[in-house]
Amino acid sequence: MDKSELEALKKEIEEVRELINTYIEYPEIFKDELVESSKKIDMLINEYIKRASDPQ
Repeated sequence: MDKSELEALKKEIEEVRELINTYIEYPEIFKDELVESSKKIDMLINEYIKRASDPQ
């Protein structure tokens, strides 16, 4: 995977992290959003690790 694709994944991870930080302020209101965002960030981080460690 080239560096620009890794950077795009990294940017998306940061965007989801920011959403989670917003949702965490009102967890009772954003319960579903927190669950979905947590799943998404886990998936993105796993994808980043997988692609970053793939030999070119």
